[in-house]
Amino acid sequence: MRAIALLTDFGLTDPYVGQLHAALIRLAPGAPLIDISHQVEPFGTAQASFFLAASAPHFPRDTVFMCVVDPRVGTSRRILGVQAGSQSFLAPDGGLLDLLLDTPGLPPASIFDLTAAATDYGLSATFHGRDIFAPLAAKLSAGEAMDALGTPLTREDVLRQTWAKPQIEEGGVLAHVLHVDHFGNCVLSLRQGFPFAGAVAGLSLEPGESMPLRRVRTYAELSPGEPGLLLGSQGFYELASFQDSAASRLTLSPGDPLRILYPEGMERSSQ
Repeated sequence: MRAIALLTDFGLTDPYVGQLHAALIRLAPGAPLIDISHQVEPFGTAQASFFLAASAPHFPRDTVFMCVVDPRVGTSRRILGVQAGSQSFLAPDGGLLDLLLDTPGLPPASIFDLTAAATDYGLSATFHGRDIFAPLAAKLSAGEAMDALGTPLTREDVLRQTWAKPQIEEGGVLAHVLHVDHFGNCVLSLRQGFPFAGAVAGLSLEPGESMPLRRVRTYAELSPGEPGLLLGSQGFYELASFQDSAASRLTLSPGDPLRILYPEGMERSSQ
């Protein structure tokens, strides 16, 4: 049995994660279950997308990833399957797979609509994680091929979100906060290798207002209270502050837009 990795916004207070584990143990006996996180912010598709894209490279090559952050559960939204190399991914069609599909070096990915494969299962309208995704994950864990379960889709068929891809602008880059970690670091939609067009000079949270911003290698290079931009361990750039919460200092939350400015962008914002 292939390992099954779980990523949800179910939390740990309710019985939902326990029921999900129980369903998988019953349907896929012997499959190792690995919890990426069940503490995704409720309906936090961008945060879940980051967790998945940052985590998948560290998992065994034949892992089945079951990702359920599903604000439109029970509606006509599609259930997607992605096969990338020997790793398999399941998620609702809501943007959760955006960052994964844009991962540099990802093996060629095949995308499938698995909605029809779910009609075999008795289900509630509100808990598709247990009633639809778990049976699909169990089938993949047992060795069924994804192309036998669904119909092919193209990348253009899949719902995409504006936060997933930074936008290059004159004098800077528009990015979004994907996640605020335990330390208050703000993970941005800027990956390792992003082609900055100039030196990082500033940060703009609102049009016409900006503050200086330095690009550094470590947190300790920053002065107390000074915001900095650095490449984090997850392969994404972060806004950080030394031994302080950048999110609190800058009043940022997941989903918020911001601009990283080059020197010419700083000049324009000060005029």
